[in-house]
Amino acid sequence: MWPPHSFQRHLCVIFLTSAIIASLFVIKNSKTQIKSPQHALTTFHPKTPLHLRPEIRNKTGEIIHILGLFELTTKWGRRPEGLSEIAAAELAIKHVNRFNILPEYTLKLIINDTQCDPGVGIDRFFHAIYSKKTIVMLLGTSCSNVTESLAHVVPYWNILQVSFGSTSPTLSDRKKFPLFFRTVAPDSSHNAAKVNFVKHFGWRVIATFCQSENKFLLPLNNLITHFENENISCVTTITFSLDNYKEQLKVLKNSDIRIIIGALSSELAPAIFCEIYNLGMYGPDYVWILQDRQEVWWNVTTHCVSLELSKSVEGIILVSDYNIVGENNTSISGLDNARFESKLNVSKVSKYASLAYDAIWAMALSLKDVLDFGQEFNYRRSDIVCEFVLRMSSLNFMGISGPLKFIGADRVGSSVLRQIQDGHVRDIALFDSDSGELDFECKGCSRVSWWNTQTPIAQRILKVSLITIPKALFYFVIFVAIMGILFAVLFLYFNLHFRRMKSVKLSSPKLNNVAVVGCILVYLSVILLGFDTSTVNKYVDELCTVQVYLLSAGFSLVFGSMFAKTYRVHRIFTHSGGPSKVKDKLLKDKQLIVLILVPLIIDAIILALWVMIDPLERQLYNLTLEINSEERGVVYQPQVQVCRSQNTSGWFVAVYGYKGLILIMGVFMAWETRHVKVQALNDSQYIGICVYSAVFSAIITVLTSFISEYVIFSYLARTLSILTSTTLTLFLLFSPKLKSVFGRYSSQDPIMQSMGLKIEYNTRRFIKNDPKEQILRLEIQNKVYKCELAALDLEITRLEGLLQLSRRSSEGGIFTIYKDDRNNPEICFRKEEWASWPTQFSKTHQEFASENKLNNENQQKSLIDEMKCFFNKTMQISPNTTNEFIHNDFLKLDVVEQRHKSNPEFFYEMSTLKDNNLARAKSELNVTFFRSFR
Repeated sequence: MWPPHSFQRHLCVIFLTSAIIASLFVIKNSKTQIKSPQHALTTFHPKTPLHLRPEIRNKTGEIIHILGLFELTTKWGRRPEGLSEIAAAELAIKHVNRFNILPEYTLKLIINDTQCDPGVGIDRFFHAIYSKKTIVMLLGTSCSNVTESLAHVVPYWNILQVSFGSTSPTLSDRKKFPLFFRTVAPDSSHNAAKVNFVKHFGWRVIATFCQSENKFLLPLNNLITHFENENISCVTTITFSLDNYKEQLKVLKNSDIRIIIGALSSELAPAIFCEIYNLGMYGPDYVWILQDRQEVWWNVTTHCVSLELSKSVEGIILVSDYNIVGENNTSISGLDNARFESKLNVSKVSKYASLAYDAIWAMALSLKDVLDFGQEFNYRRSDIVCEFVLRMSSLNFMGISGPLKFIGADRVGSSVLRQIQDGHVRDIALFDSDSGELDFECKGCSRVSWWNTQTPIAQRILKVSLITIPKALFYFVIFVAIMGILFAVLFLYFNLHFRRMKSVKLSSPKLNNVAVVGCILVYLSVILLGFDTSTVNKYVDELCTVQVYLLSAGFSLVFGSMFAKTYRVHRIFTHSGGPSKVKDKLLKDKQLIVLILVPLIIDAIILALWVMIDPLERQLYNLTLEINSEERGVVYQPQVQVCRSQNTSGWFVAVYGYKGLILIMGVFMAWETRHVKVQALNDSQYIGICVYSAVFSAIITVLTSFISEYVIFSYLARTLSILTSTTLTLFLLFSPKLKSVFGRYSSQDPIMQSMGLKIEYNTRRFIKNDPKEQILRLEIQNKVYKCELAALDLEITRLEGLLQLSRRSSEGGIFTIYKDDRNNPEICFRKEEWASWPTQFSKTHQEFASENKLNNENQQKSLIDEMKCFFNKTMQISPNTTNEFIHNDFLKLDVVEQRHKSNPEFFYEMSTLKDNNLARAKSELNVTFFRSFR
């Protein structure tokens, strides 16, 4: 067997060279005769206990040297436990020699300190090898790294090594370490006890949580093999390190396995169990099974408070060696544990002291009957060391640390299972390696304590339940939606039947029809929103797409039509300088309907791309697990069906993003036309309410999407908000029309009614006393009074001119008024007008804050200016022109017309002509409005 490492090869070359020289010298002087090897007894049971035999001392026996390497010091300082280990080994040597276990031979222990350093340990070994004393066997050590280094070297000198404290799983490899044994049980020796414990409580699934180091991974891999042989499934195997143990614990929790086999160091255990407390992975639903490291690590409160750590470790299971001689058994030396510790006479006894004692006894029993008196061992006697290995492998005796036997290099002894109960570690069961059974009725053992006296469940049975909308709620929503559709159909019939009435015609019935169709589509989408897909499982994906398109198209039609109506009113009252300009604008119903169809086409294009690129599919969304307190072994997984694609949010932004712009523009148009008083033409106030309700509905829909766990509440809030917004929009559109057709003002002029006026015997009066209307009326009256004052000033000037003319006529002048001059208001007397309405003489350039100003008056004419244009078509003759005619003698005073000057009918004729002009202007304005809405 040649070492794989170069360093070892170099050492071996040096040592082999030295060994060859020494061997030649030994062979030359050798007188040893080798007997044929005899097999050791399978079990060593002395007929008479050794402590009862008389003491036998070898006076002429040959000395057999055993090298003992111990850890008396480490890099952290002195190790007082090492003294107890040395004392135990020397006590065993003393007992073996006293009871003459090896006739004609005397054991002697050579002691040295390795300082728990492999280099120092190798140096101490070679120092003993090259001494004058022949080392037959090696005892040590308790440091696994030192033991591994020595176990690689000792086969070259045919020296058997027995360790009393190294638990590294690597040492179990018989191919690497053929001459190695250990009396300390490694972690893998307790695998049988762990498997039997899990089987006892009927757990069929487990999980492992292992620190990522070989000394933990290798025993755990062997344990998983044992579980698989017993048909116990290891569902999850998780390894962790100091950097990621928190994340790995979360992964372990998500696996929902409650029986966990842990393999971790005592240094990291407090931090891990503090995090276990934070994650809630303790209590009645979890069982942690750990290897007992002898240290009381749960008292370390560095990572969390003591109360939290004590709660998290409560109930965990600890598995360790049972290094105690039972009451019904007697150790090979006749000592019990109490007497053994008293004979050591040290202040601090190591946990490996009894193991060191039993290791010396194992060496002595393997030497028995192999060497006879007169035989001499040397480092070339591989046959003798093979006999040592055979006898060591067949040993089975009761030591101070309990029953001792070997399988391969490892000791197989009894195991004890302990549980932390109320902060104290109590034994709950013993595992006998010989019988392979757990004893829960052992003396001094407590009963296993579970939370609420119920055995934990290894894994809950998962039952999936699909949550659907309750039938009663679904039928209620359908009933409301159907009623909304019926009302929409009735309004549609009303709109078609009374479309030629003035009040209905002014409200754009064609656009109202489009809005009604949009409302119907929205109602249909609400019905599909809670539809039970289990009845039409084949067409679920198509229903998802249809639902989205109906809602989007309905919104586009409803608010598109309202936006178009508001846009037309805005154009009329802000960009129409006269009837000819209105005709040039985009104001006809057919053109506006085409404008409404634009967002509808955009929706169709986006939905078509959506279906082709990333189609909507039905997906099951898991809600929070529900645990029934009465059925602890069952967990319910509620699920809901949702329509989703890979990029659902992006497609929804594309579909509904531009609709937000329509809402903003609609609000802007409604605000701009808020002062227009023609109610049949203007829906600005209603549009504002509809927009606010739509925004409120959108907010509720977005909020409910974040509380998907409350399926029923989310569905109810979403459907009621959509139904409320749609129904409110529908009734706000048609309630004024219903009132105008069937109400008390149905026979009145919509223009007069919208201005707050009514006709009573051809007298205009205000219907209500609104403060704003009163202010407007007072401002208009003030304006009229100023115009009348200006007219009176002109009258005074005219009268003064006539007075001068009369003076001249008395001097012989002639004054003539022709018939064509009767329409001249500066010559003829005018009829007084009502002070509550402006006349043709009330033209003024003053402005008032309460007047409607939809556009810049300097750039375009208002409606009042156009009306004044109709009133001022007659030619006016100024006083200067009159005086010019008088002075040039072109005016002839006619006697017949002098009679008309004093006749009151002359003034009545002038007043009638003015009223006719006013009526003609009003009719021309109405014709302009009606032409624009055709």
